Amino acid sequence: MSHISQSVRRSAEPGTKPTPGLDLVIPFSLMAAVALILPPLQAQAWWLILPCLIGLILGWRSISFVLLFAAMTYAETWAAAVYFLALIVLFMMRMNSNPVASHINQIAGAVRQLLLAAPILMVIIVMMLAAGAQWSQGDTGSRAVTGISPSMTPGTVSELVNDSDLAMRVRFSDGQTVPPAQNLYWRGIVLEDFDGRTWSRNNRLEYDLGPIPDGVDEADRLNYLVTLEPSRQFWLYGLHQAYATRPLTFRDRRGVLITSEMVRQRLRYPVTSIAPLPELTLSDTNRQRNLALPPDSNPATRQWVNELRGNIRDDFEFTQAVLQHFNQEAFFYTLTPALNSTHSVDDLLFNTREGYCEHYAGALTVILRAARIPARVVVGYQGGQFNPITGHWSVYQYNAHAWVEAWYPGVGWQRLDPTAAIAPERIQSGIEAWLASLGSNERSQLDHDTRLRLQLTDIPGYQSVRSTLDALQYGWNLGMYDNNGDLRTEDLNNWLAERGLDNLPLWLLALLLVAVGLRAMSGGQFRQPARSAAMRMYLRLDGRLRRRGLGREPGETMAAHLERVGENWPENKPHLQRLADALNKAEYGNEEEQDSTLIRQLIASAGKRLVTDAEGLNGLKGLK
Repeated sequence: MSHISQSVRRSAEPGTKPTPGLDLVIPFSLMAAVALILPPLQAQAWWLILPCLIGLILGWRSISFVLLFAAMTYAETWAAAVYFLALIVLFMMRMNSNPVASHINQIAGAVRQLLLAAPILMVIIVMMLAAGAQWSQGDTGSRAVTGISPSMTPGTVSELVNDSDLAMRVRFSDGQTVPPAQNLYWRGIVLEDFDGRTWSRNNRLEYDLGPIPDGVDEADRLNYLVTLEPSRQFWLYGLHQAYATRPLTFRDRRGVLITSEMVRQRLRYPVTSIAPLPELTLSDTNRQRNLALPPDSNPATRQWVNELRGNIRDDFEFTQAVLQHFNQEAFFYTLTPALNSTHSVDDLLFNTREGYCEHYAGALTVILRAARIPARVVVGYQGGQFNPITGHWSVYQYNAHAWVEAWYPGVGWQRLDPTAAIAPERIQSGIEAWLASLGSNERSQLDHDTRLRLQLTDIPGYQSVRSTLDALQYGWNLGMYDNNGDLRTEDLNNWLAERGLDNLPLWLLALLLVAVGLRAMSGGQFRQPARSAAMRMYLRLDGRLRRRGLGREPGETMAAHLERVGENWPENKPHLQRLADALNKAEYGNEEEQDSTLIRQLIASAGKRLVTDAEGLNGLKGLK
């Protein structure tokens, strides 16, 4: 009996009783992972497959499962997520303790275990959402990747409310007097050209290569470190009058930070901001550029401006009058404004009176230009989420914002935000608080992920979990990656480069993966030992009994299994007992002392008698 039990335990080992087809699925999956890992520009999630596969080869299936699930959360496409999920199901099939189940039953068992684990997975998903992770829908263009685009039309900024991707993290230097959240305007690009509907960036750059002007005291300098996520654009972000000391980074006279290389991976750069310097003179070219309006556009607005300008000649007083008009009249700040006609500013001022930040910023700029006050649109981010653990600010794509800068004689460019006049709670309390205050009709316009994010903020302790996970991720990035977004392996890379071995790590990785694949295909835990003829006959018999409800149960020995069948089929109990004894002798007996041919005939005779007794088998159905 002990021999039979040992035989069952050996056959129940996941490495010795594979599902049909698994010997091909596992190696081909591994080789597919090799093909995905080899390109040097692959996302970091693919690299998690390496320790995952090694863990699987070594038998550390739980570790492999955790690593693969972690990689799945960073999948860039749904196809990659399905690929990861298929490997998870494959691992769970290998962990199935039932040695005689068909491959369909093992797949069903793995899926059933995933469903049973759904509550735990939901908790993990909530924690990941708190940390800012999400499953990507794929690259849908420049806006989906960067958030901020080089042009602005009505609706382009408001669409980002549903985008919870991280844009950047900012940490101010110790001892700095950090501006309040409502004063954090992260300047991105300046839009000066207007065709009547779309604001766009003027391609002519006017580089300002000078350092921070002399005479600016240290107390008047605001120093901070920006960690920018990949944007696939050439501009960086900073506060007012920003100077970045990163190599190959320049500043133009509009105050825009430009880098010579596209930001394809996470980038870290120090910035120093000073109080905006007065630009006492404005060149004729810049003046004309920032006064230009399409001819015959928005005639009602021009007439209203001329009437107001006739009573108010001072530029400052005129601007304040316009902002006061926005504040006191019935203008509405909404994510879903009515569609406007060709004369969009006329419709906004005198018809619909509703819009988002880009609508009001564009309208104010047109009004100021019609009044002969140079003005331009600035697009970037406003505010952010402060993390009390590390003291950094996390700025997300939904913090995207548009405002106005106007030029005044003797003062220079000044920031104006019509949103602060129309919906001051949006600036003072932050975008998330403003979204939470929306009515049910407005909330219904948000996508599912955004509504879920707002609901999670009401859960006690959610913000603490979110801050903790965000702090851990920020600390990991600071410790593991340099300012260029590369792993901190500069010394090793330099040493290898000096000896012409730049690609050695990549080739070593490829060789390691190929070695793991060859081992998986040729031997080790994935190679099953050959079964005896008697064992194969028993497994076929068990398959027939399983269809009638009397298959071997997990953990049940063959002897106990046949004894249970004999109790429900008394007339064949002697034959079943002889079959159990024959299996014991065939598996563990001395073949030199036993007539193996006679034993096989005995097993075949007993099995044939068992399965050809139609009346008896019909009586077995449903019995236990």
